[in-house]
Amino acid sequence: MIINFDRTAAYRCPSCGEIAFGSFSMFELSGEKGVRIECSCGQSNLIMIPENKNNFIVSIDCLVCDETHKFSLPFQSLAKKDCTEFVCPNVAVGLVFIGRNDAVRGAVVRNEQYIEEVITACGLEHTGKNGVTMLKALDKIQELSDNENLYCECGSNMIDVEVRENDLVLECCLCGASVSLSADTIRNSDFSHLKQLILKRKK
Repeated sequence: MIINFDRTAAYRCPSCGEIAFGSFSMFELSGEKGVRIECSCGQSNLIMIPENKNNFIVSIDCLVCDETHKFSLPFQSLAKKDCTEFVCPNVAVGLVFIGRNDAVRGAVVRNEQYIEEVITACGLEHTGKNGVTMLKALDKIQELSDNENLYCECGSNMIDVEVRENDLVLECCLCGASVSLSADTIRNSDFSHLKQLILKRKK
């Protein structure tokens, strides 16, 4: 009987939006440094470090809520389960997948399909790797609107929102003032902590 100690980890990069894959051996987790899986963009990583001899801590910066989440991964799960999935505790979207290679890649595909279903249910077109980013942006815009913190400098609060593949456009229904927010800007700025958004007319 051949025992395979190789494992695969996958996560969605909060910086570029792509799915990052990395492989490691369970023996690598025995050291104090643990394992670090870095996205090809170089802007994020997934960290797995031992908590004790029976458990590991998985740490990831969340694309959805801009928090750093820490999950507990028992050694028994890593050794025996085909794939362990961790989801954002604030939004039910898969963030991290760890296990045997084929099972991890299958879980990633299923999670992507789930995200597309959510996007469709929201009346949006497919937005590829930016799907979660746009859902997060729409949630924030709705929050600003509900709190009357989204309006145009002309005084109107009637703002139309158009979601595209790589950006989101807000336009005043009264005067036509608009602002475009790229997916990269939404991911890499303090957008989720924005207190107010005012559309300004072009001079």
